[in-house]
Amino acid sequence: MSKYILVGVDDGPESQLALRWAVEAAEGRGAAVRVVRAYLNELSRWPAVGVEGYVPPPMPMDKYEHEVEAAVQYARDRLGYQGGSGWLANDAPAHAILTEAGEADMVVVGTRSRNKMSAAVLGSVATSVAAKAPCPVVVVRGERRTGPVVVGTDGSAESEQAVAFGFEEAARTGQPLKVVYCWHPQEQHAESMESTRGLLKNWLAESLAPYLDKYPTVRAQASVVEGRASAHLVDLSATASLVVVGSRGRGGVAGLLLGSVSQSLLHHADSPVAIIRRLEES
Repeated sequence: MSKYILVGVDDGPESQLALRWAVEAAEGRGAAVRVVRAYLNELSRWPAVGVEGYVPPPMPMDKYEHEVEAAVQYARDRLGYQGGSGWLANDAPAHAILTEAGEADMVVVGTRSRNKMSAAVLGSVATSVAAKAPCPVVVVRGERRTGPVVVGTDGSAESEQAVAFGFEEAARTGQPLKVVYCWHPQEQHAESMESTRGLLKNWLAESLAPYLDKYPTVRAQASVVEGRASAHLVDLSATASLVVVGSRGRGGVAGLLLGSVSQSLLHHADSPVAIIRRLEES
């Protein structure tokens, strides 16, 4: 197996959900899984280091090695011996994952459930990896469930690649696909609102036609809705198996690695979220 899905693990239950998601995705793609378990030895930053009589606590290396071995064995049990490999890295988790991401087809990381501290919890690993990885990143929250694959599109190059990823995922899993275009009606239009809505629906149908031809088994539904994309996609995530968006849409600001929609989904979605970067970005 030359292709692999990279998954970051630690001692939390969230990473086990990510591992299971990664292995199931690898099964459907004929890919392997590579596990990264990072730990950061920060003893050198302690003021007490070097002080006479100070004995630093030992790093629990056996525990870290066991976590990697257990995760690799789980992958091999499902994918065969060549389907699982692992790496124990003395590095910050996000940096360790990004170091291995260059050759990966996809990166999978876990995150805690939505709560008031979700922004702080996400900030260090999931957001950084989603912003910088040169391949699709899936941030897993909660147990895997059946339900539609939801894709947000706005016609940008990033969202076009999100649509392609969504069709592939729907075809692989047998789940239906919902493609959503969100727009904000303005007070003044060259065309009436109904005419504009009709034009958008026609454009969306035409843009999806090549994918429908390529994936004839996918049960796809396309809709044009009014309002904020982030709010609509978060609502749809309540019953989705996966929500897919580009890293930045048409409203994305040059220089920002993640747009407002992808940021909002990472912090508030009730399903796994796939962030798709344009190839030229990487």
